[in-house]
Amino acid sequence: MAIKWILAIIVITAIGWLIWWSGWLGAAPVPPPAPEPISAAPNTPEMTNGMSSPTDTSDEAVAQDTAAVELQMQGLSNDSAQMTNGMNDKPVAQDY
Repeated sequence: MAIKWILAIIVITAIGWLIWWSGWLGAAPVPPPAPEPISAAPNTPEMTNGMSSPTDTSDEAVAQDTAAVELQMQGLSNDSAQMTNGMNDKPVAQDY
């Protein structure tokens, strides 16, 4: 009778070890990486698409922002017009 219990314990232990070793129980949780520190570097026009500093409220900054938005809207309008032309394109017979 004792041999049956010993064999059962060995089999259960072997199955448990096999399940753990194969990864079915999942890996230990990994803590998320630390967030990037926020730099205090000022925004440059290259980084903000021609916009002024977010904290600048002067008349020159408003004029600069307005001009930048105007340019971006013109680019959007050109892109939309090209997309519309492409969608309305008619198939052309081609020689093979």
